[in-house]
Amino acid sequence: MNVIRPLAFLMPEAGLKIAFIILNHHTDFHLIKHLWKKSVFTAVVDGAVNHLHSSISQEQYLPSIITGDFDSADPDLLEYYKNHKVPVVATPDQDETDFTKCLRIVVDKMGTCSQILAVGAFGGRMDHTFANVNTLYTALKLTKIPVLLVADNSMSVLLDKGEHTLHCDTGYEGDWCGLIPIGQPADHVTTTGLKYNLTNDRMNFGDLISTSNSLAGSVVTVTTDQPLLWVMGFTDLKGN
Repeated sequence: MNVIRPLAFLMPEAGLKIAFIILNHHTDFHLIKHLWKKSVFTAVVDGAVNHLHSSISQEQYLPSIITGDFDSADPDLLEYYKNHKVPVVATPDQDETDFTKCLRIVVDKMGTCSQILAVGAFGGRMDHTFANVNTLYTALKLTKIPVLLVADNSMSVLLDKGEHTLHCDTGYEGDWCGLIPIGQPADHVTTTGLKYNLTNDRMNFGDLISTSNSLAGSVVTVTTDQPLLWVMGFTDLKGN
């Protein structure tokens, strides 16, 4: 049984330790500042240095590492971070995305943590969004630690085949959630704790997928014979 608390990263408690990846897309900097406090390792991917440097106090927020093929990062900013002793690691291989290559480095260097979060994962170009979801499949081969994709008010995590318990009890849960079969059908899916539960149902694009669902309580269970993408909304962090 795999146990996940999908929105634990939003809680003010200090116990949760995360590895934190900032992708090259606009992100609410209330969220970035909140997550930075919990981070044991912080990685910035390519052009995300442009957003980071322009939005928050630079010397207070020096990442553990900057990676990418650097086709979009401002060269002067890369030099700035080098001068502040931040490792800048070029990953020019074009067979994988900058996010996937960065994740490999993070898994190798992050030490002990409870979750890996990538922010700026949705919106903008649709191909980038699908590439980020694809990286979650690679993540299943790299680590047992949950890898979460996070945007301003939504998150997703890939549930591998098997049994999962999701504790949705932080108080930040939004009013929607869903389960989506990405890449292949899931022939046998059973859930509890949702408004619209599944009972040994088949999920497949062109047939049944679970969107615009909602929580019926604070605990959700999912049993699946193939990976499923869990998606859910969360409430605004401003003022917290």
